[in-house]
Amino acid sequence: MRPSRALLAFLVSACSTAFDSNSGGDHVRGKAVEIKLGQTHDDFLSAEQGDNPDWKKLIVAEPAMLGIHAYWDEPSILATVVVKDQFGGKVFELQHERGKPADHWTGMKMRAGEYYLEVVATRGASVYTLEVLEEGDAPAGGDDTAPPE
Repeated sequence: MRPSRALLAFLVSACSTAFDSNSGGDHVRGKAVEIKLGQTHDDFLSAEQGDNPDWKKLIVAEPAMLGIHAYWDEPSILATVVVKDQFGGKVFELQHERGKPADHWTGMKMRAGEYYLEVVATRGASVYTLEVLEEGDAPAGGDDTAPPE
């Protein structure tokens, strides 16, 4: 006897967590946590637990050349950092290089304004640290290490 499609759909849905079902409040742009230039910010993502997106807010007071630095406790995560303007338009899309404990995206020319960083996990889980710096400032963690605690 073959199982029905409805039964298969139920079993698949029961074995997985829905995208964005357990994000803890920072899963929408309106609840984005503000991060400051030059300061580190820690958070957690888990595709398997339904904590897929995190939103961060960044205020750029004057035009600047910026770098975004991400440090991953579990470098095998599949993740993306999308930088959006105040209207939701995509400014940059930054892919995590799977297997590397740190990503350094530099040379981002930004106008003064309000920006949002959407950090999204599509597979895996990791604690991560974000740091946004003006070009010329050294990241807290160097090239490929986590920032100091």
